[in-house]
Amino acid sequence: MKMSRPVIPLVVALTLIILLGACAVKATVWQKPNVQVDEQRAALAQCRAYATREAERDYRHQQNDTVGTGYGGQSTYQKNMDAYQVGKSTSDLLARCMKLKGYRQVPATN
Repeated sequence: MKMSRPVIPLVVALTLIILLGACAVKATVWQKPNVQVDEQRAALAQCRAYATREAERDYRHQQNDTVGTGYGGQSTYQKNMDAYQVGKSTSDLLARCMKLKGYRQVPATN
């Protein structure tokens, strides 16, 4: 899959937001009774791929609907806000997918 140039800065910004956000959030895990670790990991990977794909698709549709020069002509502030929104959308979609599969998010035990 070839990424277009406007998406690359978004992906970089999104990655930074996720990494920084991970430092401030309590660690959690997805649990479902009577499920093996391999099955849980597979469900998480499937939901993560779905969430990322859908959030990026929604972002591209939103950019196509926007009048103007598009992502390349936006201010740094707007680019950061867009990256934040894609990250939040990805997180929300991931959580919804896992909940639909019967998982719940609980604090991680160390």
